[in-house]
Amino acid sequence: PFPMAEMKAFTHGNNRLNSAYAFDFLYAAELTADLVRRTLSEWSGEAEEGWPSWAFSNHDAPRAVSRWCGSCEPVRYAKLLALLLTSFRGNLFIYQGEELGLPQADIAFEDLQDPEALTNWPETLGRDGARTPMPWQGGGEYAGFSDEKPWLPIDDRHFDLNVKAQNKNEKSVLSFYRQALAVRQKSDALRHGDIEFMDGPSELLIIKRYSRTETRICVFNLTDKPLDLPQLAQVPIELSVGEVVTGDKIRAYSGFISSTL
Repeated sequence: PFPMAEMKAFTHGNNRLNSAYAFDFLYAAELTADLVRRTLSEWSGEAEEGWPSWAFSNHDAPRAVSRWCGSCEPVRYAKLLALLLTSFRGNLFIYQGEELGLPQADIAFEDLQDPEALTNWPETLGRDGARTPMPWQGGGEYAGFSDEKPWLPIDDRHFDLNVKAQNKNEKSVLSFYRQALAVRQKSDALRHGDIEFMDGPSELLIIKRYSRTETRICVFNLTDKPLDLPQLAQVPIELSVGEVVTGDKIRAYSGFISSTL
């Protein structure tokens, strides 16, 4: 992967690219508060640095839900990732199927197409598991993607996560992505504002996004245990995932974005 300094060089000044994204999240073994703070701090808003872009998944990396969810229920974790990405300063890239919470597909050796996967099988997950067809509906042999056999098979788990079913379910991952993006769309702080990391327990991620017109506080517990929530228990919440506040604690795999402050 390109180092961060090289990615930033692509956008520095007025005669280069408008934006570029680093690979820190795509190949990270785990998602932690420290990783987010360290990575986003590299694009903090210094003069002529350009505008960052962020992605948790793409066609070259195993799907983020499968890489990082640990003991968390995958649907909940997919929503947590959506809310976290919404809080970032920069452009957001949502890889196909990420908005459905698709896990990395299991591909039998005889169905693999990717040369890298064939060469390294079975040592790595390969890239084909993130490249399978989009499940548009639950019925049919190919989940509404095509009438003919596609280049890669559809994982059995993906049929139930299809677009048609999630469109009808207000609690689905797809519906939550729409809610999260709507919150960001109407927020000047989240779309264009500056970023600051607030003090708290080292494992707790507290992001302050602010502009001239508003401030938002974004809090995330990316661990599998409750964490202390210092002086934030009374912050008004606009959108959340998980059991956000119990007394002065934030539950495991939970997070929220505040209302305008």
